[in-house]
Amino acid sequence: MKTREEQSPRSLFKTLRRKQRQHQVVLAKVEKTVARLERRKAKLQTIEARIAALEHRLSEPRKLGESDANGSEGLRHARLIFNPDSGSDDKDHADRLKQIVTALRLHGIEAHIGLRTSGKMARHLARQAARSDHSLVIVAGGDGTVEDVASQLVGTRSVLGIVPIGTMNNLARSVGVPLEIDAACALIAMGTTRHIDIGRVFSDDKPEARYFLECAGVGLNAIGAMIGQDYEKGRWWHLRNGLRKYFEARPGTIRVEIDDITIEASTQMVSVSNSPLMGNNMLTAPGAKMDDGWLDVCLYDGMGDASLAKHFMAASLGTPEDTKLYRARKVRIISEQPLLSNTDMNVAPEQPVVEIEIVPKALSMIVGNGIGLSLPVESAPAAGTQAPDTPHTNGTARSTEEKAAVLSEA
Repeated sequence: MKTREEQSPRSLFKTLRRKQRQHQVVLAKVEKTVARLERRKAKLQTIEARIAALEHRLSEPRKLGESDANGSEGLRHARLIFNPDSGSDDKDHADRLKQIVTALRLHGIEAHIGLRTSGKMARHLARQAARSDHSLVIVAGGDGTVEDVASQLVGTRSVLGIVPIGTMNNLARSVGVPLEIDAACALIAMGTTRHIDIGRVFSDDKPEARYFLECAGVGLNAIGAMIGQDYEKGRWWHLRNGLRKYFEARPGTIRVEIDDITIEASTQMVSVSNSPLMGNNMLTAPGAKMDDGWLDVCLYDGMGDASLAKHFMAASLGTPEDTKLYRARKVRIISEQPLLSNTDMNVAPEQPVVEIEIVPKALSMIVGNGIGLSLPVESAPAAGTQAPDTPHTNGTARSTEEKAAVLSEA
């Protein structure tokens, strides 16, 4: 048998024409599939617009006092996990809880309240809700509380809704949940769900996996998370130690296995993102989607202190510089010197090897028109800006009122 190099020009020409014909056949199938998908997406958006209009028509009489908002008939029951310590303002916690419960009732939801007194309690309440077959679990809190609850709903039939009352609200911004309480409750009443990916981290310090929704990583990524936690909780002595670790950090060689390729990088950190936002609303992974089955990996190879500072300053303004990102389903990070690792804001002890993977479609979540979604809900209540001074990426979508008007005329 002749090798490819020994084939005659005539034989090569025949092979080329055969491959071209195969290409045309496969291309036609792909185009047909894409066209079918686009039609189904349009149908989904039409249904969601109708849902938004119906939710508005049902809630408006309650808000105007034209129907009995105190009666329980027709209300959907849900577990509400409320964090009284969320947010940086001085609002009265009881008043804010009352505002949330009232808003949910006006949108047809009866909330059964559980107070989050610690992360452990939030996880307990979430597990209890899932085991009790609560179809809807609502978190009124910040990113940390959402992440605690979400970790216990992975693989269950419970749907997660968010009322964002935290400081940063990265997750709400990423999936398009409005930051205003009434609008967030309206979105929950719409019930427009997507199946969201969640990240999972394995390391030697704990036999069980740790989950994350935003970002995991090693090195400065973890030190930054530790500093943020210490600052938020007023642990000033620990904060001092964290800052010392930050300024003493130096680049080292880290081997990163990204699916089937291996890269050696001279870096102080590696970040593995599931969502586009992290930390102080920093747009660190602009293309990251939480429903696409992929992680976005950044190695920051060869970047020193000045370059990193410039990069993250730009990211905090919503205009990150172009940094090479790798897409992966599994990541293995190996360092000669053990490094701190983090899952969102939780920091694990120093380890030489950290393994990270994506769990696709692991969590059912009520979402809106967010930049972290490959299939956003265009008819959702407006979610505002997704990062500081950054216009909404899906800005061409019509408002709920506009779509409702179109449907009423149809």
